[in-house]
Amino acid sequence: MNVEVNEKFFVDIEEEGTVMDYFEKEFIFVMKDEMWTDFELIALKKKPIELDFVFKYNIPIFLLTLQDAIDTSDFVFNVHDNDYDETLYRTFEKGSGFLCTIYLLDKDNIVKGKRKIQLSNEMSRCIVECLKKQRDEEYFEEEFMCNLDGIQNTWEPYEMQSMALFSEKYK
Repeated sequence: MNVEVNEKFFVDIEEEGTVMDYFEKEFIFVMKDEMWTDFELIALKKKPIELDFVFKYNIPIFLLTLQDAIDTSDFVFNVHDNDYDETLYRTFEKGSGFLCTIYLLDKDNIVKGKRKIQLSNEMSRCIVECLKKQRDEEYFEEEFMCNLDGIQNTWEPYEMQSMALFSEKYK
């Protein structure tokens, strides 16, 4: 999937906030807000991005921070939401860690900013191991939602950074 800046995003996101998915062999991180400032849009292209990966109560959480521009935001992933192809669980070879695309959408679902990053093999392996654990555990939606509510009501996203199993910065 390749949606460019100033194009309509391929799915209508109704509410402001964050959402993520795995689609066409990459993780998609979407942040929707009413509008984005020029500072935030330039920062997305030029400032370092920190990505932290937390796995708590069998819930994978990605924390994304755009240095000096966008506060730490949390993106929750659930392998039980969709049927993902086996590329999600592949073994990584040198130089082939997960691709990720970050999209900033405005209130009309128009892409205002976009940036691609590629995770290291090491971080990708860590994520895959946790996703396999989540996939292999018996799943109860009520338990998942209860655990997620507990996490999000206890810790702000920036407070979860100290719990990260893996962190990387992208310049």
